[in-house]
Amino acid sequence: MAEHIFPKAWLHTGLWTTFSVFGFLVLVQAQYMIDKTKALDDKILLGYAFRKLTMKSVDECFFHCYEDCFCMAFQMCQSTECQLLSTNQFQSSSALVTMKGCTYYDMLPDFEQIKKRGSCDPAYGCQIYTNLCPAGRRYVAITPKAYTTPRYLCHPLKSCRGYSNGPRVPGKYWVFDDNMNPFKIFCDFDPRTNATWTLVQSYQFKYNSIFNTAYSTDLPISENTPRWDAYRLSKSRMQSIQDDSNEFRVTCKYDADGVVYTDYLQVTKKQINLLIFPKSSKGQCRFVEHIDIRGQNCSKCTAYIHQSSNVLHFHAVSSYEDTNSCAFQPKSSPGCKNYGDISFGWYGCYNAENRCSSSVTATTQTWLGGS
Repeated sequence: MAEHIFPKAWLHTGLWTTFSVFGFLVLVQAQYMIDKTKALDDKILLGYAFRKLTMKSVDECFFHCYEDCFCMAFQMCQSTECQLLSTNQFQSSSALVTMKGCTYYDMLPDFEQIKKRGSCDPAYGCQIYTNLCPAGRRYVAITPKAYTTPRYLCHPLKSCRGYSNGPRVPGKYWVFDDNMNPFKIFCDFDPRTNATWTLVQSYQFKYNSIFNTAYSTDLPISENTPRWDAYRLSKSRMQSIQDDSNEFRVTCKYDADGVVYTDYLQVTKKQINLLIFPKSSKGQCRFVEHIDIRGQNCSKCTAYIHQSSNVLHFHAVSSYEDTNSCAFQPKSSPGCKNYGDISFGWYGCYNAENRCSSSVTATTQTWLGGS
């Protein structure tokens, strides 16, 4: 029979607290609930039970369904057998059949709770199990918008972000481009934060003339084999990775020293979109998260950034007359008085004290990613 319960019992199970109100069983701060008044007595969803458990109550069965990302509904048979279901009556109505001694329950989206939480974390409390997604795809939990909304989607691995919940060991990994063609990339994982970075370009200073082309130009170089001396992804692959990123950064000599924050740049995609920047032929004062040039640095400030469409590679300029309106004012080298010395690319006039241009084998890396 359907159950009507005024608030009485609180069930504490790990992260969650459940309570019953007029037949509704609710997990505090959760996204789903069950309405016991709408339970279907003597009914089951045939052929969709993927897990069977011995439970003492409907409350416990509800909790186990909630924490399993694959579970869309559940049914209790003979009062103790909890069967978790991979679909529900709204998705598979033809599978609903009569079975004496069993009761079917829907996992209902708690739209009021979802609205209160706003930008909630859809993965909270939902467990990821092996084989949830096929090889080459990653699990992504989603916020329900209807009774038929699945609790997760399997997205193709498009960047290093797809490996952020793994062992987080820097190295080469496989991803897919927008045409679902696999290719290998190099990933770096920030041990201080949850940030993940995908290498899209790296080159030695001696190859500067080859790499001084804007990111808006399609110039793939050794794109199927990540390497430090001469490597650049095609524009389409960069775009695919950028779609899965919210920041970019430039490092120097990562192959030799790892991440060093001297001669380093980090900017959000919202401030600068590498693949379409600039909106004008001249450089601009743009807001950066962090910039360091030869030990001179600032965070969350404006710096002079330049890139000419299809011609001039992205770079930052020190002590040039157009930089006067920018907050970041690093001193230039004596030999670059007319134009200022260049950092992070192009290197039209460079400073040998800059780690990226300190020798012919010094390297410059560009990464897409972020938190």
